[in-house]
Amino acid sequence: MRPSTIRYFIKEGFSGLKKNLLMTVASMIAVAACISIMMFSYCVVSNLQYMLDQMEDSIGISVFLQGELTSEDIEQMKTEISQIEHVTNVTYVSPADSLEKLKEEWGADEDIFIGLDDSNNPLSHSFQIELDQIESQSAVLSALEQVDGIENVQYGQSLSEMLVSISNVFQVAGVLIMLVLGVISVMIIVNTIRISVVNRRIEINIMKYVGATDWFIRWPFIIEGIIIGLVGALIPTILGLPLYGKTISLFYQYVPFVENFVRFRLTGDVFSFVLPAALCFGVLLGVIGSVTSIRKHLQV
Repeated sequence: MRPSTIRYFIKEGFSGLKKNLLMTVASMIAVAACISIMMFSYCVVSNLQYMLDQMEDSIGISVFLQGELTSEDIEQMKTEISQIEHVTNVTYVSPADSLEKLKEEWGADEDIFIGLDDSNNPLSHSFQIELDQIESQSAVLSALEQVDGIENVQYGQSLSEMLVSISNVFQVAGVLIMLVLGVISVMIIVNTIRISVVNRRIEINIMKYVGATDWFIRWPFIIEGIIIGLVGALIPTILGLPLYGKTISLFYQYVPFVENFVRFRLTGDVFSFVLPAALCFGVLLGVIGSVTSIRKHLQV
């Protein structure tokens, strides 16, 4: 394709947009709204998953054992638990280790520790279990019920289940809303470009009669759709970039304790995916809308 032809396509594309400025703006707003929802859903879901990944290292399962156990009993139980699917590591914690850890956390001078030592220790033998992913807790807990010698199990399943549920809800809701807004965006783009096609139908007919190919006629309208999609994608991306960072900063400022447990994804990590995805999605909407709108007008 010659440079002069490309310049002609681009010039005609911009000309069509200017002639139907009101519908052009409406199309860009529709695309921007669709991509804004896409960006918001991705930011929420990716951060929830990022938090779950961080929590996998901090939230595990604590298994407390019954009565007095020999080293052989403990080793046998450790081997049995290690063979459970989704268990990645099992660490034995002796009563003495548990007592020492409590003294470090609470302060060894606390009255509660008076009289407690290696010979007088009410704490149990226990295992700290690490999992491959938090979503596997239910399966592991069911398997632990089949292990003899376990007195009590403690875990943070309620928090992990809540985060997983929220993530799933946002994923489903985000996809559904994106589909609805995507269809609306395409319909508005179709109507916008269809106006250009109707205004130029006589010119299109003449071009067809003198031998112009369908793609030669189609390209200016595709350029219109691409421009609408690109601008519609750039608007929420440019606005969202500083807004995301500001939102995270305010969250850390007003809910400071959260930072001690989990961190949000960095702006660069999020938008290194969001920016190209938004631009590609915007261009895709524009191309679909333009190709759909001109198809029947090429049948002369």
